[in-house]
Amino acid sequence: MKKILYLFGLLCFASQVQSAALNLQTYPNAREVFHSEGQEDSFLLALGSYKKVDSNWQVDRSQHLSGMLERTTFELPADHHAENGFSFFKSQLDKYNLRELFYCKARDCGTSNSWANNHFKIIQLYGLDQYQLYGAYEITNADEKPFYVTLYAVMRGNKRAYVQLDILHATKVNEFGVASSPETLGKLLNTNGYFVFPDFVSKDAQGSLHLQVKQAHIHALVSLLSLQPRLTLALVGHDYSATNIAQQQLDSKKNAEQIKTALVSAGVDAKRLQVFGIGSLAPAGRGDRNARVEIVKVGDN
Repeated sequence: MKKILYLFGLLCFASQVQSAALNLQTYPNAREVFHSEGQEDSFLLALGSYKKVDSNWQVDRSQHLSGMLERTTFELPADHHAENGFSFFKSQLDKYNLRELFYCKARDCGTSNSWANNHFKIIQLYGLDQYQLYGAYEITNADEKPFYVTLYAVMRGNKRAYVQLDILHATKVNEFGVASSPETLGKLLNTNGYFVFPDFVSKDAQGSLHLQVKQAHIHALVSLLSLQPRLTLALVGHDYSATNIAQQQLDSKKNAEQIKTALVSAGVDAKRLQVFGIGSLAPAGRGDRNARVEIVKVGDN
């Protein structure tokens, strides 16, 4: 019988699940090898690949978080590949308000030995470097405290595939922010032409919406611009508050200017950044947001 994985604050069984939970169905006919759940005060969220540093394999970007953690190790049925398992769970995550933090595949992830023995500490996950995938994701919903989900899939030398699914429901919002990798931001710009700058929007006494910029997201964008020295961007502010269009445009431009100021202060050439405020004139993509700033690729020549 298929088991349903539920997580909302305190992890609970299906009969107790609440509407804001993550409801992830397990892989058909997979065998559950390990399962645990409980409070975790120092969850290491890997945001980069494992690389060799002074003879030791270390993840090059990471962040420690706390919250309720559910961990499950699956062995997939015979003749099922690691990519099958990864795609099965990722397709379910895509139904939520998902932000990719990091993704790697095959040898770009480093060594499977590092993931199995150093990171997850589960020997069954030690497989072939060329048949591994890892992804880290943030999911937000009506609950202000986000979920952080990591997926690791690998095939061993005996052709058996395993998937590690870790789901952390954070107990508090990280003040510094959990940023996507520069590589992920670059992929979004190349694929979609833009991405929404992660932020927290607050409203002042006059009803105007203000962007609260977290430094981790600024640092990631600075790193991307350093990696791609010819990349130029437009910072496009949107505002859907209950004011006239002129005020919306003014406030949305201020939010975009705030990001430009932070980037320039971090060393980015102001000539690489254009700023626009269009208020509510582009309603597509609003979702449940009252304001947003989009980072749009202008050129890379």
